Amino acid sequence: MRSFSLLLIPSAFALLDAQAGRFTPEEGSFERNTGRTLPLDKESYIDALVSNLTVEDLVLQLHLMFAGDIVGVESKNELYDYTMRFSPDSPIGVMHDWYPLNTSHYNSLQELNLQKARLKVPLMLVEECLHGVGSFKQSMFPQSLGLSASFDTDLVYRVGRAIGTEARSIGIHACLSPVLDIGQDARWGRMQEAWGEDKVLTSHMGVAYSSGLSKNSSWSEPDAVVPVLKHFAAHGAPQSGHNTAPFMGHGNRQVMQDLLTPFKAAIQLGGARGVLMAYNEFDDIPAHVHPTLYQALEDWGFDGFTIADDTGMVELQAVHRIADSPGDAIRQWFNAGGMIQFYDYPLEVYLNTTRDLVANGSVKLATLQSHARKILGVKWDLGLFDDPFIPAKIKPREIVESHRPLALEAAQRSVVLLENKNRILPLRPRAQNTTKIALIGPFADVLNYGDYSGQWGQYPAEAAQTIRQGMLKYANDSGFELVSSWGANTWEYNAQYVIPPYLLSSNGTNGGLLATYYADTNFSQPVAHRIESPALDWGLYPPDDLPSNNFSATWEGELHSPVDVDVDGWIGAAIGPNTTVKLFVDGTLVASQGIDGLLKSGNIMGNIMAYDFITTNSTLPPEGSAPFTFRKEATYHIRIEYQAFNLYKKVANVNSLNSQLILFWNLVSRTGDAVDQAVQLASSSDVVVLAVGAAWNSDGESGDRGTLGLAPSQDLLAREIYKLGKPVVLVLQGGRPFALDYYNQSAAVLSAFFPGQSGGQAIADVLFGAVNPGGRMPITVPKNAGQLPVYYNYKPTAHLTKYLDIDSSPAYWFGYGLSYTNFEVSGFEASTNDTRSLDFRDGDTITFSVAIKNSGTVAGSYVAQVYALSRVSSIVQPIRQLVAFQRVDIPADEQITISLELDVTRYLAILNRKNEWEVEKGLYTFALLNHGGDTDASMNITLNRV
Repeated sequence: MRSFSLLLIPSAFALLDAQAGRFTPEEGSFERNTGRTLPLDKESYIDALVSNLTVEDLVLQLHLMFAGDIVGVESKNELYDYTMRFSPDSPIGVMHDWYPLNTSHYNSLQELNLQKARLKVPLMLVEECLHGVGSFKQSMFPQSLGLSASFDTDLVYRVGRAIGTEARSIGIHACLSPVLDIGQDARWGRMQEAWGEDKVLTSHMGVAYSSGLSKNSSWSEPDAVVPVLKHFAAHGAPQSGHNTAPFMGHGNRQVMQDLLTPFKAAIQLGGARGVLMAYNEFDDIPAHVHPTLYQALEDWGFDGFTIADDTGMVELQAVHRIADSPGDAIRQWFNAGGMIQFYDYPLEVYLNTTRDLVANGSVKLATLQSHARKILGVKWDLGLFDDPFIPAKIKPREIVESHRPLALEAAQRSVVLLENKNRILPLRPRAQNTTKIALIGPFADVLNYGDYSGQWGQYPAEAAQTIRQGMLKYANDSGFELVSSWGANTWEYNAQYVIPPYLLSSNGTNGGLLATYYADTNFSQPVAHRIESPALDWGLYPPDDLPSNNFSATWEGELHSPVDVDVDGWIGAAIGPNTTVKLFVDGTLVASQGIDGLLKSGNIMGNIMAYDFITTNSTLPPEGSAPFTFRKEATYHIRIEYQAFNLYKKVANVNSLNSQLILFWNLVSRTGDAVDQAVQLASSSDVVVLAVGAAWNSDGESGDRGTLGLAPSQDLLAREIYKLGKPVVLVLQGGRPFALDYYNQSAAVLSAFFPGQSGGQAIADVLFGAVNPGGRMPITVPKNAGQLPVYYNYKPTAHLTKYLDIDSSPAYWFGYGLSYTNFEVSGFEASTNDTRSLDFRDGDTITFSVAIKNSGTVAGSYVAQVYALSRVSSIVQPIRQLVAFQRVDIPADEQITISLELDVTRYLAILNRKNEWEVEKGLYTFALLNHGGDTDASMNITLNRV
């Protein structure tokens, strides 16, 4: 089959083989259709191909196909002919929402597409890869904001390489990542997806991540993908912090000079070949059709495709109201420079409308051809015209396993130490005479990956490591007792939480329950057995080894209660629509769903429950749960019986999963004594580790906030804990900075952001000194939400007047972070193009050097940060601006000298009063600072732009 399918691909290699007489070009091939021999160079090949594409063919290349519209209910691609009926011999252009880890599914559909199409153009798969592949069954790394806190571009590159490798292993060609919005308002729920508040840090991180995805622009390699940058542009500083709201910044100069800088860098240096447009408007024009943005892409030499964000084209008419019809919106989109539509219009509408627009001259045929040429060029560079299939040797699951050490390293290096009074950290139980440590808070023993991480930010479960799990390893070795209690929910309602796999076992095997899959829906034909955690979805296909989406399964084994005081909580099983479940505990049926009749809706709670829900339903039990008392040191026998009936085609933006099952619990006492239980355990302990913060249910897309404190229930818990007078180590997780009074009250503070699948172990490693924290804050931490926006590179007038009611300074500046060791710096110098000259010109590279000594007793990381100080200019300059940074690891009592490079043209150019790019002549002073708010600029050097 494989060799036959390759005959159908119009590649240069296939053509050469045909000419050599090895085979005759198949019916429908490029040569047979055109009567011409295929040219061998890229441009001639694509020109010839485009000239033979009909309007219908062109539209299909500019349409994002929902995979469910092809794969179908039976998962046999049986909807192909129906969906493509409006142009049955056109090739599918681009697909989305399709993540099969079984590579045969991808290969069979790609082959079908090539067989059906008149011109053999392979489809391109575009998917989500924010901090892990959107299958949510592969590696899950720290969110971008946490990775950025590492200030480690090499680490970010390696994470990008891992994600790119995992993506391509399942047929993904382009990843909707990285997000290069500059996050300047912490109320914005998507702050976690950004790399912080600074354009230079974001640029370097964006280039590193993009280079990792693209394998340094080696797109045709079998482990490389095309990065698709988002959200273009000016999306990270929305009005009042509301997602998609209008840009609230200085103006168009800030957009061009600052906010576009990371995009330009990633395109020119990182191998990015796609750009996804932003929902917002700036200067009263929606980004999707903003001429300034498309002109910028042209000016940068961008040779890739643009894609609308989901519903972004429809919103031109329905929200922004700059279009009066679908035809008007589509016309504006194409003529502005937009190419691929997302899930905005049904294919029939999109196709017929575009055909009419071309016929009446509203959109020129040449415009569509130009757009398609860009997409086909990317496909060429991906190597799809040579071989669009996944090689048989690729084993996606083995690749995922190989990246577990990297996920742990990334989490470790993203942790920031904000406070460490009296050097309480690292914890040394024997030396500190500590016999009992209390781990308190809703993040003590839960999975917490942030948004774009499966259900509730808790997928995949199998590789998860919680804080309690990590700390138990040290308890066993260090001889202290660990007790824990949640004390509160992660947000203001009783949520469903995945049960961590380490608390599940079967027949002595830890990490899950024994699953038995049946080929029918009546538990009568067992075909597969495996140990797994019942926090699962099966995408658009049956489970492995099963012939049908209509199946049954059981999971059976033991649940080990982690509570240290009896908790009257909940246990349950959450499922998707058209499925049934029974949950037995110790042989007693405690919860069921769908048994009395299949339901068209499931009982899985949303990732973000709206404000109206929270205010009226905060005390309700988690949906699908039963009251259950968890006893200290108890073990319970669990049995789950599950039936799946795949009855309906999946619908884009509604449901892209055939079936789903989650065994969940909630360990917040339903009797109202959750805080009292936590305080009771903490009061008898020597040290309290307080694990609070945020999850996807408050920090994520559509998770915008008006305040920046802890959730009220968490705040109540924290107040009572601090009243005890115990040393409190505050461990914060979440996707934004928190404005808290507890920083000064804490013995130590760690910020871990959303640390990914290995976050619990990484936090424990930092707490006990196996890892010396070396992260730095990628965003300024306010003391009060009223200070927003607050960032380090402010203009001179921004802080001339102080507030009357609160302190005007933030809690921690951008770039701030402590260590368990001390460093001494000396010999800060600069050179230009490898000369000692203090003069530089446009186009030069300035190299800074500095000697750093670790004067402490343990190895540690130092982050050198070089800032340009305010200077005389034709436009107002910020007080200081980061221009270079580097993180280095230095053994105890050793000294090294490092070099940091500054690309003058890229990072010192301004838009002058004539709106022209210029590296202004004059003096520039660069200072080595500890962080963005450091006022000691004594270690500096002045250079002259000549």
